[in-house]
Amino acid sequence: MSEPRKAGMAAVLRPQLSDDGPDFSVLLVRRSQRASFMANAYVFPGGRVDAADAVADPEWPSRCAAARELAEEAGLAVADVSALVRFAHWITPSAEPKRFDAHCYLLSLDWTTARHGDVKVDGHEVFDPLWLTPREALRRYLDGQLNLPPPTVATIEDLEAERLRALATLRDVGQLPSMPTQQTAAVLVDTLLTTCRARKPYPLMPKLVADPAGTGIAIVMPWDVGFADLPGEGEVWPAVSDGAAAVPARISRCLLQLAKADESYAVRPEESQAVRWLIERAPR
Repeated sequence: MSEPRKAGMAAVLRPQLSDDGPDFSVLLVRRSQRASFMANAYVFPGGRVDAADAVADPEWPSRCAAARELAEEAGLAVADVSALVRFAHWITPSAEPKRFDAHCYLLSLDWTTARHGDVKVDGHEVFDPLWLTPREALRRYLDGQLNLPPPTVATIEDLEAERLRALATLRDVGQLPSMPTQQTAAVLVDTLLTTCRARKPYPLMPKLVADPAGTGIAIVMPWDVGFADLPGEGEVWPAVSDGAAAVPARISRCLLQLAKADESYAVRPEESQAVRWLIERAPR
């Protein structure tokens, strides 16, 4: 088993209004078809820690890596790196040849400055930026219209649960007006970020196993009922984070047909961006 490299990811939340009220979208970017890890998949901007990151923040160099990669990949400069909110912690399965120990951080788009007036991807490592609400990203994924790695999906599931918790909080204190404005959406994001500071992410290492039927590769999450009995490294955990909002019937394992995957469960470059994962959910 190779030692995973430290890394950081940035999930940028942009306040917006949806048909049913205050909401937010999250930035996703498509990795290069030639990438050696998660090729052609939509992910949060991010990358591995370098020496300068460790010097800037010895405790959480991944925080600096997330901010730096966000600037390099999407042209969004973070004014205060220390403000980033640690949200999830993913470790690549032990069966993978290329591994990362990555922390995912949340931040508001309002905390950034766009170097080019808007998001502009580098066109080398990442392409085709998308702003999607968590609900829309999950819908497209489940419909086979959006290629998302399972850890990204699990993180987005948590984002949607935290959105609902933040809405309930605002409703309870009478801060949800009958006619929401863009400012209401900004308050929603601020409330979510404040609440999420209390989260304590678990070190999640999914397992990568051959499907018993021999037709594909299964990515199994640490809360799957059969996780402990499967081969490979990784601890059982009940959710993405301690202190997180509840996710009903969260995705527990995903099967990708071998014809569409390589050893890193990435989509082959010649395949379509649309990938149909076969989903199993944890029981309620």
